[in-house]
Amino acid sequence: MDRMLEGGFPFGCISLVYGEAAVGKTTLAIQSSVSCTRQGFKVLYIDVDQSFSPQRLAQIACLDSEGVGQNILVFLPETFSDQSSIVENLESYIATNVKLIVVDSVSSLYRASLGSAERAFALNRELNRQMAYLAQLALRHDLCVLALSQVHSVLDAFGEKVEPVAKRVLFHWPRVIISMRPTMKVGNKEAVLERYFSIESPNSRCYFTLTERGLEDSEH
Repeated sequence: MDRMLEGGFPFGCISLVYGEAAVGKTTLAIQSSVSCTRQGFKVLYIDVDQSFSPQRLAQIACLDSEGVGQNILVFLPETFSDQSSIVENLESYIATNVKLIVVDSVSSLYRASLGSAERAFALNRELNRQMAYLAQLALRHDLCVLALSQVHSVLDAFGEKVEPVAKRVLFHWPRVIISMRPTMKVGNKEAVLERYFSIESPNSRCYFTLTERGLEDSEH
């Protein structure tokens, strides 16, 4: 993943990672958080899906899980409005040693709140405002924002495919977009780089397996 991204997730912008359940999105987010804290920085982690468990953190961080955990501030929104409020108040928690913001996942409470067409319009506007605010924070404070998204199935001329929930909004803001997906090989996953700054579809990919220690390199 680091090789594909030429060093890792970039500062100053949003990186979006999307994929089906159990492909490793949350593991990647926790692993990135651990890596960030080990370099002496702090992490703001918006755990929308309530999937950030102390047990998983301990597995990935190993012996220094307690020290790592003290430098990750976790927020637990219960509604989409809660999520908006947390995002819009993040700046009050940002100091010079905060370098990573994680939102896992940015679209789940949005999806749960969908109803009428009027409601969908209002939710799209609210989600767009959240993404705009996160992009502004990343640029202003030179930090990394890692947004994860759920997916849904859509039909096109080539058949069925998966894409992020609220794709039009979510694809507007990130400078980096990665899709994570299973492969034909049992236990093997694939990460495809779909956008890298001004390059659309750079055709870079990597393969990995999910282990107790996190994402580990794998051959195709």
